Amino acid sequence: MSGGKIYKFIDTLQKRLQQWNFQNSKKGIIFGYTSALQNNCCYCMGCTENLNDIPFGNNLIGAYFLESFDEDSIVVFCNELSKNKTSGKLLVYNYNENIEKISLFDIKSKKLIDYTIEIVDHQVALEPLIQIKLDVNFKLNISFEDSIPTTNISSIIEQLNSWIFRLDMSSFKINGKEENLNGICIEDLYNQIEQFEELQDLQIPTNMKKKMIEKSQRQLRSRKSILQFKLDNNIEKSDSPEKFEENQKYDFIFNLKMFYLLQLQNNLQQLYKIFINSLTKMLTLMQKYFDDNPEKKCPLQIPRVVNFYEPNIYTHIITILYHDLDSIEIYKDQRKSLHLKYLVPMSRPTFKLANAIGRDFSGKKLMNVHVGLQSSIKNGQCYIVKGKYSYHHYNQDHMDDSGWGCAYRSLQTIISWFQIQGYIDIETVPTHKEIQQALIDVGDKPPNFLGSSKWIGSQEVCYVLSHLYDIQSKIIFINSATELLDKARDLIKHFSTNGTPIMIGGGVLAHTIIGVDFNEATGDVKYLVLDPHYIGDENLNNIHKKGGCAWKPVTFWDKNSFYNLCLPQVSEDF
Repeated sequence: MSGGKIYKFIDTLQKRLQQWNFQNSKKGIIFGYTSALQNNCCYCMGCTENLNDIPFGNNLIGAYFLESFDEDSIVVFCNELSKNKTSGKLLVYNYNENIEKISLFDIKSKKLIDYTIEIVDHQVALEPLIQIKLDVNFKLNISFEDSIPTTNISSIIEQLNSWIFRLDMSSFKINGKEENLNGICIEDLYNQIEQFEELQDLQIPTNMKKKMIEKSQRQLRSRKSILQFKLDNNIEKSDSPEKFEENQKYDFIFNLKMFYLLQLQNNLQQLYKIFINSLTKMLTLMQKYFDDNPEKKCPLQIPRVVNFYEPNIYTHIITILYHDLDSIEIYKDQRKSLHLKYLVPMSRPTFKLANAIGRDFSGKKLMNVHVGLQSSIKNGQCYIVKGKYSYHHYNQDHMDDSGWGCAYRSLQTIISWFQIQGYIDIETVPTHKEIQQALIDVGDKPPNFLGSSKWIGSQEVCYVLSHLYDIQSKIIFINSATELLDKARDLIKHFSTNGTPIMIGGGVLAHTIIGVDFNEATGDVKYLVLDPHYIGDENLNNIHKKGGCAWKPVTFWDKNSFYNLCLPQVSEDF
């Protein structure tokens, strides 16, 4: 403890720092926030390479050093970080040869002091935070003469301080002039939301309606529902040109969305300042992109502001301006830069567009229907599918496949996982006919298989994944369902490494395994199963009641049948 200040280090940040596969020594900064509720308590939320990349709502907390750094090098780096300060301290995290060393850099004396940090679950650090969305539409003008672009972005930046933002579902507005906003905090905004669709047309006494509104406000607050602001200019979103050509003029409405994680106790003047500063940063980057155009050739793609957030990996929002997305190499270089900048493992496509906040692949299908289900294994440890999937089952999409389509549906669920995680770039999962055509194309089935109601199994699932998406799979053969007891550790390893749904097929039945709950001491095990045989509406309660998703013992499967398990593998690529 230093001067009463306590530094709490979240588990996801510690894991990233300790597991980073670096070839050379690496150093950077640690950022986070000072709690408004806990006196002198700082939460260390993330790391990056320089001050300009600290997510809005966070501040400089300290520095990290990976591999070998002597004390003089650490002092020089910390002194540079704190050159605009005369007092205070920076937290120093040093990890070398599997040894964690923590100290504090005293800005005044320029000395290092030994220190001990408290490691906390990232959910603890997220508890006082709320997600806020800013959605703005504004007029953008771009013209090209001799390949040199001219825009109105500079004039837009000059006008930012006069912009007014309106809270969605409310008439409440914030701007940069109202001094009294200092006394209002973000948490109070829930009391300003009054436009609830379910209450709009109710013909009831005013006092009763007021009570119902207040109840709805409390429910929003208890759920920590996202708060959304829009630019108060009555400009609606419209289609933007996909590319810009030479010697053309473009006037269109540009839509920009940004997300923030902020403390509920932040006042609204702080919020307004964050809005303006973040918009200034993104628009400045856009202007720089067009200023650098002489090195590029028309047609140009309009840059895109994209937000990412995966709290189990990096517990903060990352906002980036992507450009030239039609170039595979440039797109990949930008993703690589984010991985290196924020020390996010490069084993998964974390920063592909498919993983951006707001992307919705599910359509009318439910996603991650297992959430909330508890296994009954005492003292067991759960290993669950990583990421998101959409639940596919009998009779969806106006397709009556009851009695034969279970493996097709299991395959669709698996493919949705690869789609949503960004491993494959597709708009929709394949239909039954497209799956059948793939099996015909690889020579596994005759031409008359197309349009039939014939069952497929685990081997066919592997063929389709390989043929359509170059996804390789591991096959496990078992002679009886009782052998699943012996395969629990194999499936645990799969969920710990690959994390993909598993298709299990035997006889004329197929299911999707998405988790294992295992007690190492007793050997007790249950499997989390998605049942594609479910018939019903897309209602989570009904799905759970009817067993569409449930924890199952080995006896769920027929002990007299043999089974094949298809374990799709992921490639370690960003």
